[in-house]
Amino acid sequence: MDYKKIENLLIDYLTATTKEVREKAKRGDGRQIVGEVINRPEDVEIGIDRVGEEILEKLIKKNNINAIVFSEPEGRDIKNGDYLDIYGSIDPFDGSMLFLRGFEHNWYTVLSFYDKKRNPICCGTADILNEKFYFSGKEGNYMFDMKTGQKKEIFPATEKKLSEPIVLASYVMSSQYSSKFLDIFRDLLKDMHPKALLYPQGGSFIYSYLASGLVNAYVMFDEPRSEIDPGFPIAKKAGCSVVSVNSDGSYKDYEFFPGKQHDKIDLLIAATTSELRDELIKYYVKKYAERCSF
Repeated sequence: MDYKKIENLLIDYLTATTKEVREKAKRGDGRQIVGEVINRPEDVEIGIDRVGEEILEKLIKKNNINAIVFSEPEGRDIKNGDYLDIYGSIDPFDGSMLFLRGFEHNWYTVLSFYDKKRNPICCGTADILNEKFYFSGKEGNYMFDMKTGQKKEIFPATEKKLSEPIVLASYVMSSQYSSKFLDIFRDLLKDMHPKALLYPQGGSFIYSYLASGLVNAYVMFDEPRSEIDPGFPIAKKAGCSVVSVNSDGSYKDYEFFPGKQHDKIDLLIAATTSELRDELIKYYVKKYAERCSF
């Protein structure tokens, strides 16, 4: 398999999808509801979600790539060829609910490719509103500005303690996720450094934020794999720790499994340093034990 060909396809995808979504949004298109998302009562599939899928399907066929790419909506996986060389995972439009409600904020598309042994090949996140993308490939991780053509290498943040002015992220805009997070981590938020931030967003794009130093840690209960698989390779490439955590504090590195995008992870912690990961796990175990003692 020509991995450079896959990387070029990914760049073409990010560029074309960014352009098409921006044009549709300018015309006021893409807000029609076209379906539900399996196991996701807080989410819906809208017209804008299908832009990326349609572009990717054309690119895969044009480049004669034998692949299956797993998507969020039921029955929307993209397959080309009978003999599969690679797997893919796509979040065609991260930020659907914001887009649906008229917010021009956090519009992303995220796509990754894996080899037959489930190892990441490349990963890309397009920041549609700011016209730039984050890319992870053989040469490393970098950010590319579509308007200026500037390309620069990116690196994760290095803070090691929760007491430092870190940026902690968790998607708390929906009660499906905020209640569990706040139940466990409320006191931690009260004790954060005055200059620390709680970034109340999440999803597949957040791994580019981890890889580029914008976010130090990401904590999610009941996180769908469809929100992890498209983006986590860039954080993994950056040396971040992305783990699933048990109530006793044991954990294991997150892995991509083909066709499991509708499954959920009980507790996902992604951190730029192992020290931050360990502090978050220790805090969780303590609070979980306190809740169970009542």
